[in-house]
Amino acid sequence: MMSRKLMLLLGAIWLVVACTLGTRGLWYDEIAAWRDYGSPAEGRAVWWCLTHWFDPANHPLQTFASRLSFEWFSTMLGGELALRLPSIMAGLATMGVLWRWTRARSGSTIGLWAGLLAFTNPLMLEHATEARGYAFMILAGALSLPIADRLYTTHRMGKRTLLNYAVVQSLGVGTHLTTAFLSVGHSILGLTQRSWRLLLGSALAAILTIPLLWPVIEGLWLTRDQLTESVGTPRGGYGLLRILGGQIAFGWLLVPLMIHGLLRSSQSVRRVLLGPIVGLLSLWVVIVISGSWAYTRFGLFALPAVLVALAHSLERIPHIWRLAVLGLQFYPLGLVILVDKQPIREAMHWSLEHTERTPLVVGLRGEVAGVYAGTRDVQFSLCGVPNWDLSTDLDNTKPEVVMVMYPNVANEAEKILSGRGFRLDRTLYGRLGESPVFTLSGNEEGSIQLWTRLNSLEK
Repeated sequence: MMSRKLMLLLGAIWLVVACTLGTRGLWYDEIAAWRDYGSPAEGRAVWWCLTHWFDPANHPLQTFASRLSFEWFSTMLGGELALRLPSIMAGLATMGVLWRWTRARSGSTIGLWAGLLAFTNPLMLEHATEARGYAFMILAGALSLPIADRLYTTHRMGKRTLLNYAVVQSLGVGTHLTTAFLSVGHSILGLTQRSWRLLLGSALAAILTIPLLWPVIEGLWLTRDQLTESVGTPRGGYGLLRILGGQIAFGWLLVPLMIHGLLRSSQSVRRVLLGPIVGLLSLWVVIVISGSWAYTRFGLFALPAVLVALAHSLERIPHIWRLAVLGLQFYPLGLVILVDKQPIREAMHWSLEHTERTPLVVGLRGEVAGVYAGTRDVQFSLCGVPNWDLSTDLDNTKPEVVMVMYPNVANEAEKILSGRGFRLDRTLYGRLGESPVFTLSGNEEGSIQLWTRLNSLEK
């Protein structure tokens, strides 16, 4: 009873924090997915977003859910929170599923640790407060655990259980293509454990998923260079270490504890937890070998299994180590709460307030910033294209204010703007990218620079 009350309290606190963060301005990927696929602009029907599948920025079922939420709640909640509300609900459901299953399968103490880790996990909070589909991917990974467990342990053919397993896998794929590796991981474990019921469930999941994958099967084999010229080769294994350690900044420190938890859990629990983790490792191998456009962070379906494994480890280690693990959670959790991911809304409002002329936005597909311009015109200099020429764009637009998104990509902008009579007036910090962010100053990839022409300041 006490653990239930504690989980309800944590859930209420988490919901308040998540809804507060949900009112932040949308960042680049959220805007791109909404503007290109979900927005009611041009008379698009609600179902329209489900007919345009393959694009790394689009998460069809998330976009569909966000569109419905926008139609129903935007007047009451505001546009940003309405778009993110489905993700917030998915995050809350994930934590409830993890706590209930772990408590029933491994006891109240480990269940309590699993719930505590879930409610304070920075990755969970981050992806539950953005309309990009990862919260649904994580929910699919969490739901797969109790269902796969039943397929392992039951001695009867449960048609409902098989259908639930297949539907969960299909919904995950409908949110992001790489969630197919969740089923791959469970299938590999089912094969090694000779669980024909789990394999049958995976076969049924494949049948349900094929209609979703068929229109985009060609896109699945695209390499990163074929898809975009601006991204290049992904760096390191940050995404893999983040998920395996269940952390944003310090995941590699917790990987040994995750492995320890797997080893100390019972065999029946371990085989279930290994399914999503093996799926994540399979995704990583495919990305490395094929040079795929995908990132390893697209394997967030394994995060629930990692958190349950960590809970098993916490139950058996000394108190000082438990405090250390929680400390590693709370520090990046604070950064998620305090540092905006990409403050586009604030930067655009500042730009419009500081000039009566049309501002210039420098950035990759920088037109996404225009969603916060209202009725004002905004000019764009797209630094992601091969023939980018900022000097020519400055001559053509003659702006008084220049907003530089992705300073690490537009690395020539600072030199050009300084030489053309502009001053760096303000930097709004954010946090984007594969590499971890350790400070309140964020990093260059997520930050936005605001430049003002010197002679305009004298007016």
